[in-house]
Amino acid sequence: MTLIGTDGGLLSSPVPNLAEVLLAPGERAEVVVSFSADTVLRALPYDRGSMMMGVTGVSRAADTILAVRLLGAPVAPVVLPPVLRAVPALPPAVRSQRFVLGPDGMMAGMGSMTPGAFTINGRSFDPARIDALMTVGEAEAWEVFNATGMDHPFHIHGTQFQVVSRERAGQSAAAAFPAWKDTVNVARGETVRLLMRQDQPGLRMYHCHILEHEDQGMMGVLQVR
Repeated sequence: MTLIGTDGGLLSSPVPNLAEVLLAPGERAEVVVSFSADTVLRALPYDRGSMMMGVTGVSRAADTILAVRLLGAPVAPVVLPPVLRAVPALPPAVRSQRFVLGPDGMMAGMGSMTPGAFTINGRSFDPARIDALMTVGEAEAWEVFNATGMDHPFHIHGTQFQVVSRERAGQSAAAAFPAWKDTVNVARGETVRLLMRQDQPGLRMYHCHILEHEDQGMMGVLQVR
């Protein structure tokens, strides 16, 4: 596969020769495939961890999503332009904010599925509370740390952001290529650093994109002034 786009549209350049792409709930990708033989697209097993004691987070065996049977001559490879579109760098951040994804220890330990079992910065979602502030036009650096035992896809409303780096088990790595995103997978024990700018005032949401997790409290309200 050749990756040409993410959540926010085209990349600056194609990323070729990919055998797999990790997509968390709510995350999107655009790929180009040139079929030279019968081809199968599969959902591969993935260990996303678990927030319940004694429960494994490994998905089941590979599932076939799509089977393509080639009739006639192989399709000629698609020639892509070396530059797809400009992905300009955002200006330096004027401030930073940190968000810790975590459960209520007792509820998570019991495997509770009740509201309030999932938190951001130690607080469960309250629609009447403002949890974070931003100013129109100002770039900010957000640091999202996953303190739980499983992956959480982090989603921000109202803007696209750029992933700057990831850090896990003391190993830090810069983003492989510039891209516009609105959803990013944050693995258990991982810190993901983002750069973003909001260009319209109003209220926004940020949350885990696993539905039952946001419904149980892993969600916050952002006010853009």
